[in-house]
Amino acid sequence: MSPEQFRAAWSSFVAQWDATRATDAAGARTLVDRVLEEGLTYQDPATPVSPDVATACEIAVIKRADALDVDSYRRVLAGQKGVDRSPYKHFCTTGWRRLVNPRSDFDLWWYWNEHLDPRRDDINPLVHHLVRGRHDGLPTLPPEVQPRPATTFAAGTPVRRVCLFAAYDADGIVDDYVVDYLTELSRHADVYYLADSTMAATELAKLSEVTLGAWAIRHGAYDFGSWSILARDLVGWDTLETYDELLLANDSAYLLRPLDEVFATMSATRADWWGLHATRRAYARDLGDDRPLPLAEAKQRWRTVNEIDPIDHLHLSSYFLAFRQPVIRDAGFRRRLDSVARETVKSVVIVKYEVGLSRYLMAQGFDFETFVDGLYPYLPVYTTDYWTLLDHGFPLLKRNLISENPRRMPDLAAWKEQVAQRVPNARTDTFERNLLRVSADDRLARSLAVKSRPDGTVDYDDPLSWPRFRREDEWTPKFDHWWAFPVCAYDHTLAGNERAVFEEVRDDPSIKKIILTRSRRVELSGENVVTVPLMSRAGQEYLLRAGQIFVKHGPRVNAHWPLSPLRHNFVNLWHGIPLKRFGSATATISPELERALLRNNGGSRAVIASSRMDMLAMTTAFWPLSYTEVWNTGLPRNDYITCDESRLPADLLETEQRLRAEVGDRRLVMFLPTFKDGQADAYYRFTPEDLETLGAWLERHHAVLGVREHMADTARTYWHQLAPLGAIDLSSRRYPDLEVLYRVASGLVSDYSSCLVDFMLTGRPMASFAYDLEHYANEERGLFYDLDRVLPGAVCRTFDELATALDGFFEEPDPATADEYAWRRRIFHDHLDAGSAARVVEKVRSLYLPDDA
Repeated sequence: MSPEQFRAAWSSFVAQWDATRATDAAGARTLVDRVLEEGLTYQDPATPVSPDVATACEIAVIKRADALDVDSYRRVLAGQKGVDRSPYKHFCTTGWRRLVNPRSDFDLWWYWNEHLDPRRDDINPLVHHLVRGRHDGLPTLPPEVQPRPATTFAAGTPVRRVCLFAAYDADGIVDDYVVDYLTELSRHADVYYLADSTMAATELAKLSEVTLGAWAIRHGAYDFGSWSILARDLVGWDTLETYDELLLANDSAYLLRPLDEVFATMSATRADWWGLHATRRAYARDLGDDRPLPLAEAKQRWRTVNEIDPIDHLHLSSYFLAFRQPVIRDAGFRRRLDSVARETVKSVVIVKYEVGLSRYLMAQGFDFETFVDGLYPYLPVYTTDYWTLLDHGFPLLKRNLISENPRRMPDLAAWKEQVAQRVPNARTDTFERNLLRVSADDRLARSLAVKSRPDGTVDYDDPLSWPRFRREDEWTPKFDHWWAFPVCAYDHTLAGNERAVFEEVRDDPSIKKIILTRSRRVELSGENVVTVPLMSRAGQEYLLRAGQIFVKHGPRVNAHWPLSPLRHNFVNLWHGIPLKRFGSATATISPELERALLRNNGGSRAVIASSRMDMLAMTTAFWPLSYTEVWNTGLPRNDYITCDESRLPADLLETEQRLRAEVGDRRLVMFLPTFKDGQADAYYRFTPEDLETLGAWLERHHAVLGVREHMADTARTYWHQLAPLGAIDLSSRRYPDLEVLYRVASGLVSDYSSCLVDFMLTGRPMASFAYDLEHYANEERGLFYDLDRVLPGAVCRTFDELATALDGFFEEPDPATADEYAWRRRIFHDHLDAGSAARVVEKVRSLYLPDDA
């Protein structure tokens, strides 16, 4: 029975079982007994059943067959939600998709690969086995295969290697350390490079001398996705099989020393495949294993053992792996690499493709070796064992040892010195520049904060628990002149209104300014300024004492920790002048939403607005705040849109100059869509004809498109569509401050974003591409305003209307049109004097200072 037939037959059985159990529980049990005894037979598809019903039927079948080792399942997943109370439900809804084996004699991922479609996850392999597979004689474990004679190379024979190199860079950059790494690899192999990123041709050109091919394709399937695309599509197996050795490598590690010793050692070693080191999670110091185990002994013990949790299988780490001819030509190896699918959970990628590939090759009898002599306790590249490896010639430094410190290794603050002692020529400054650019700043700080105490114990500098934090908040003294600025919870920048307020008091020594960071580095100086990670013990201690806390979305969203609004003043600076209804302004408020609004809005002392009209909208949205708790100060960030250059902070001025240099003599037209909340079908899909029209219009007007998606929109759907037009990446990673973009842009296209309202201050042309306006305006959320009445630019329902509007985009407006523009601007902006930040500061001071202070 094919997988397609099984899906149809199983759906029919579930529908029959569900209909029967409604009136006849014994009859439903009989149906389960019969399908277990006789096997599932093909039936015409029934009406589709709900996921809950399908899960209930799976549970009934697995329970009746007693096919789940409940005790072992609970033991290996101890502490995970739902495992103790409902192990069968957990397995059927979560466990099997995370590749947890139901029992020791069932290798779920192997069975899935061999007998089902590994690219789909709509058939539970255990259920398939119980109702069909075992009746067809399908095995549940790889067959016992004795190790075959390993591959050898004759001494002095040159080894022809090909390297598939997987990369990812959030900024679309080919970093210097990657160029260095690939330059060294090119001495030993023909190199092909694929980045899971959107990159400019100028970045890929950096690799022209050291690769035979370099591509950037956004696929979202991690490193194995890049290796799969390279092997299957871009290079091809016909080419790969002409080499003696296929190397898979990635950019997750820094190259410390030349690779001559590694390749010379391994070329002289008998093996069908090899890596730098072996790994087994269940071989660890906290389990009593405190010394390296000879690899031969490790293979003898665990080569064919099936673990309940597959991460416990003996395997080779995938960031540097080599395969020789017998493996390259193996159909199962090729099929597994060809069928790599996109996964949303990285741990599943590791289990399926890193552990799973090792498991398959071992089961097939392919012998392996490692450059590191022996099996060290679990993950030696993340423990103090790493320094021992480095002493013995290990060539790489894993970036996330420093940036994440997953095994909480102490004293990494001195990592550069430690590396330099062992490898004096290592380019640690190059590595550090990359670390500071791409690492989550708060995690990096947490990583480097782990220290050894004089008595040999370790200080992990852990934050207080939430209950302990609440208790501390009750008695910790608060200081009115301590002003806390948590960064944006989505893009982790200190920008917009918060930045403008900070700048207003930056050099005021009477106010202590506390910048609370997340993943992005924030480097702002001033009088009495301190910068600490929000998710740290130090961040908690400063936050507990802060009398004034400025937030962008809400107290809990931005400040994270459970602070009492009765003991701190939360001032909500918000992030724009809304066109879209939100919060209590939505059509229907459920009890859950009402509780959330009370927690979020009710915790704010005040929220700011830009005009009397905007005050009405904000009062509607921020219930239970009253009209008097909405401050009509104007938005501080708008001070920077039209002010003279001399008033800009130095970094904003530098950013503006950098953007003007990138734009050159072209007109910058920004495309700034609003947040679609992860709704893939809500995005407009530009057709090839649309893109051709846009490209021709840009060329006619000597313009360039700049794309910036909403700070919470991580899919970057529009960027990937519009980048081929030569668009400029205006994301907050590259340009944190929107106000700089407004100063440079010649025009703006958006949909319902508040950017349209801010941009009115420039007086420049704009258009709303409201392709789903009727749907959007009629749904629960909707809009505060009729866009046609309040926006000075065209409101376009179709791409053709947008194209028409763009044709006259840069024409000089007549006096009547200019007056209309100015009138509509006054709806939203009462303050045009660039003094909004000063007004906010004055209002905040008034909360705790006497009138004559």
